Amino acid sequence: MRLPDLGLMACRIILGGLFLVAGLTKAYDPAGFATEIQNYHLVPWVGGVLLALFLPWVEIFAAGALFLKRFQRGALLLISAMLIVYSAALISAMARGLNIDCGCFGRLISSTGIVWALIRNAGLMIPAGILWIFGLRGQARVKNRRR
Repeated sequence: MRLPDLGLMACRIILGGLFLVAGLTKAYDPAGFATEIQNYHLVPWVGGVLLALFLPWVEIFAAGALFLKRFQRGALLLISAMLIVYSAALISAMARGLNIDCGCFGRLISSTGIVWALIRNAGLMIPAGILWIFGLRGQARVKNRRR
C-alpha cells in the first residue's frame, strides 16, 4: 500500500470510527439523545424523538459505508452534511446563549461544551475534505483507466 493510500485510509478510520462510536452511543440511549436534541430548541418534541431514533443509524451506516468503495461517495456526502448541520445547530445554540452539552456522543462523553464541539467538527472537516479532494479524485482516475 502506498503512503497516500495509507493517509486516505487514516482519514476513513478517523471519520468512520468517530461516527460509528457516536452513532452507537446514541442508538443505545435514544431517549437521552432525544432530550439532548430538545435542548437545542430547534424542533418540536416529536421531531426530536424521530431524529433520535433515526439519526444514530444514519451515522452508523455512513461510517460503515465509508469503507466500501461503491458507497464511499454517498457516505462521505452524508458525513459532511451531518458535520455542517451539527455545526450550524451548535452555532445557533451559542448565538442564543444556550449552555448545553452537544450530545455528540450520547452519554459517553458529556459536558464538552459548544466551543469544543465546534472545534472538533472543524477538525473532522479536514479528513473529510482530504477524502473529497484526493480520495474521490483517485477513484475517478481508476475508472478512466479502465475505459
